Amino acid sequence: MEIGKKVKIEKIRASTGSEILQDLIPAELFLKIVLNNNVISVISCSPQNLVELTIGYLINNGYIENYSDVNIINFCQDSLIKKKSGTVLNTQVDVNCKKINLKDLKYSKFISSACGSTDEFILQKRLSRIKSDIKVKSEVILKLNLETVNRQKYKKELGGLHSAALFDKDGKILNLMEDIGRHNCIDKITGYMLINKIEFSDKIIFTTGRLSMDVVYKICRMSVPIIVTNSSITYSAVKQAKKMNLTAIGYARSGRFNIYSNPDRIVK
Repeated sequence: MEIGKKVKIEKIRASTGSEILQDLIPAELFLKIVLNNNVISVISCSPQNLVELTIGYLINNGYIENYSDVNIINFCQDSLIKKKSGTVLNTQVDVNCKKINLKDLKYSKFISSACGSTDEFILQKRLSRIKSDIKVKSEVILKLNLETVNRQKYKKELGGLHSAALFDKDGKILNLMEDIGRHNCIDKITGYMLINKIEFSDKIIFTTGRLSMDVVYKICRMSVPIIVTNSSITYSAVKQAKKMNLTAIGYARSGRFNIYSNPDRIVK
């Protein structure tokens, strides 16, 4: 499935009136994740990097502890579910894993593209304080927004997408993921790092999404020491970042940024 779909629109301009055009907009699918025959979540997401999304989601939300515990990942063919209201594209991924603990999972969840998911099952998974002696120059942080924007492929074409980028401590971009959901981008980066056996403790993640509790929780699960956004951060996310020794940086754009927690990692 393509990440973008063409639709016919009527464009209205104050100067010239209306005209019929073709517009290219983001595609969306519902990814049903089945873990050892248990349906745990249905995620609204963009239709690419689904293996990375699945692995990252399972790890970041505490359903499995290690990527090495995964035995099999099998994607069912896309199926169109036709309803009176239109057509919905569904994809199912079946994951077989050695070690899982679902005894406290009371229900499967729907994860919308607009919001993440933080519930009792996730919050009871213990987090360890991040241990990293990484030092990053402030000029590196100042460049991350532009580096990310320059690498965004689909947002330029389609609009309506978030992205997350993985950087080393010197500001070299290692990977970028795009999705309609900001939290999905983080999960895709996690999956990419695990599949490619990339070290977490000396990396930076830049996101175009707001830093709320769900995103900070995922970053802490990953033990990545620095998270940067060109957007805002919530009060609860700041408190969690301080507690877990995560350096959280917001409003990193236009030659400025704010450090909200653990500033010692940033060399002024």
